[in-house]
Amino acid sequence: MMKLTPLKSLCLMLIGTAFATQAAINLDRTRIVFPETDKASSLKVDNQSKTLPYLALSWIEDENGRKEDSHFMALPPIQRIEPGSSSQVRIVKQAANNALPKDRESLFYFNLREVPPKSASLDDDRSVMQLAMQSRIKLFWRPKAIVKKAGDRSEMRMEVTATAKGLTIHNPTPYYLTLAWLSKNGKAMLSGFDSLMLAPFASASVTTGGYHGSYYSIGYIDDYGALRKLGATCQGTSTCQLKDAKATSDAKAH
Repeated sequence: MMKLTPLKSLCLMLIGTAFATQAAINLDRTRIVFPETDKASSLKVDNQSKTLPYLALSWIEDENGRKEDSHFMALPPIQRIEPGSSSQVRIVKQAANNALPKDRESLFYFNLREVPPKSASLDDDRSVMQLAMQSRIKLFWRPKAIVKKAGDRSEMRMEVTATAKGLTIHNPTPYYLTLAWLSKNGKAMLSGFDSLMLAPFASASVTTGGYHGSYYSIGYIDDYGALRKLGATCQGTSTCQLKDAKATSDAKAH
């Protein structure tokens, strides 16, 4: 193992603080719902840098994070986007999708990595590190047997039960359910809560930071990336009663 002298450690710290971490290449959405009846889905990709061109690399992963192209292909897999310009990535379904479950959604991930141009500093003697920022969003394959009708709020069928340690949440629907908010008053997140995604027909236990009251504000992410909140009134160990709340701002990180 290499030992770092104080001077080497200081140099590494200074190098580490010299990077800008804001992505230049950005997507127009935070999730993709891909209906079985569609042949392809298009995403808009923007280069928000006004001075530098970037390469954009695109690919698909399965739910376990393995690269794959048997169910979906991202086209083009690599492209150059000029400063201040926009482009598109098309996600095209493949024949293997016919073997996916028909009674529930299947989960994949779309990845987009930006590759910056070579820095002029690389021609100098200075040590320079360039970062390749990457976006990763969920891709939900939705069979035609479970396509939602307009105004369908399947999340209202969520089953919430109070326990000694917090809450047990059951997802009785064929859709993935992403929970991004848990509060006792609708204003501040309960300590210890982290966002989680429930697979179709799955259950999970949620800690409530020592709070065991009769009311909870629970937030989920809808098909369009918006955070929507429900009020849950709980009495003993019975299933909590859910009531719709007003939609709030979007939650881009979930």
